[in-house]
Amino acid sequence: MTDEINKLLEKLKFSENESIRVMSTRDVNNVRGFESWAIGKTMATELPNRDVMYRVFKSLWFTKEEVDFVALREGAIIVKFGCLEDRSRILNLTPWLFDRCLFSMVPFENGKAIDTYEFWKAPFWLRVYNIPIELMDRQTALDIGNAIGELAAIDWKDWNGGVVELVDTDETETIGVFKYERLPDFCYECGKIGHTVKSCTINKESEVMSGLNPQFGSWLRAPIVSPNQDRSMRRNGVELVK
Repeated sequence: MTDEINKLLEKLKFSENESIRVMSTRDVNNVRGFESWAIGKTMATELPNRDVMYRVFKSLWFTKEEVDFVALREGAIIVKFGCLEDRSRILNLTPWLFDRCLFSMVPFENGKAIDTYEFWKAPFWLRVYNIPIELMDRQTALDIGNAIGELAAIDWKDWNGGVVELVDTDETETIGVFKYERLPDFCYECGKIGHTVKSCTINKESEVMSGLNPQFGSWLRAPIVSPNQDRSMRRNGVELVK
């Protein structure tokens, strides 16, 4: 957008009377301003009803201060939290889903162009299964997390997917399975979040991508833990990894 504006300005010629500069009068020290905002985007080809999504999120978040949503171009949405505490808590509880669609949300940065936000990156909790009891420790959690991708946090005390191969120091191999918690709709053929097999347009002509032999499936979803289940099944040892 900035480049487009600059190109237009090169073509325009203003007289002294036509040239006007607008100076902002807002208080830059206002803690209820953009410092507590977030910006998000629904990562789906078929977008859900925004107004309904806003109401559902408001009812789920239980924020201390009022939260407002402002739709922008390119599908981006400004989430105006009333305080930093609310924003931090909600971002720490990501991913947020609505109608099985991922609402990717990151902190708002003053002056940053919308198209430079990395909405395509979203943290997910992964559960790893079939790990030998003697390997259920903090270091194994770190090793697996760093091997899979960018590690943000671990919960190695919670004993309660894709496939991961562990090789011990004595070269003993163990095949484990990992599953994603709160995984939104994704394509079983190409693996991308935001659409399903029916609407996939990637390599439809190939045998693997024909829907007959998909490499992904519902087995990547971790079982949903309801609030009524045993407390021992809940997350209890979260450690942020820097």
